[in-house]
Amino acid sequence: MTSDDGRRPGQGDVKGVVVDIDGTLSGKNRRIGLEAVAALREVNDSGAVVMLASGNVLPVAYSLAVYCGFEGPIIAENGGIVSRGQEVWRLAEPDEPLRAFEHLAGSMRVERLFTDRWRETEVGIKQDHALDEVRRLVEGFEVDVQSTGWAIHIMRKGMDKMTGVRKACEISGLDVRDVAAIGDSENDERMLRECGWGVSVGNAPEKTKRSAAHVVASESGDGVVEALRWLRLL
Repeated sequence: MTSDDGRRPGQGDVKGVVVDIDGTLSGKNRRIGLEAVAALREVNDSGAVVMLASGNVLPVAYSLAVYCGFEGPIIAENGGIVSRGQEVWRLAEPDEPLRAFEHLAGSMRVERLFTDRWRETEVGIKQDHALDEVRRLVEGFEVDVQSTGWAIHIMRKGMDKMTGVRKACEISGLDVRDVAAIGDSENDERMLRECGWGVSVGNAPEKTKRSAAHVVASESGDGVVEALRWLRLL
């Protein structure tokens, strides 16, 4: 049950936590907060399920999870890919995002991300372009366009991290209402709203903060540690 304020979980309520990587677990220089890794490893070793959710490709998120010692499922490509151990679920197809990108490339000079050589369900382009203009140019395609602050992602309509979180909870035997989410950007907003508890780190934009049940003052990795304390996981 939640505590008396109706927002903060009670001791032992949170059975799992899903954490964004870029801007949340890492800072502006993309360096991972080592204190946050240590805190999440402690949460993992206590028996709670620790999951990473990223717009990045599976090889990157998988490697990070393995070397940090997080044993929960991994949500990659904004929910398009979910993995646990060496089992992988692909939840979206890339055909419509690819068509939208080809149309976009006919109207503006765009460059796909280096990591798109491993991307399976969406298209990632460099953040150098105006988000509203990209959205305008792909109107009519069955795609959603979101910014992570690091890149712009063109994904099949209706696909986002929360879709991947629901699959990750299903394969872990978790109720999504018992899971907390920690994030910092537009592509985290739905999971902040729809998980049992959503916590925004301090460097998130105001719109993202409004999606969360709680906003911590600290930024990035320090914010993750503060969030875990608020969630009573530390």
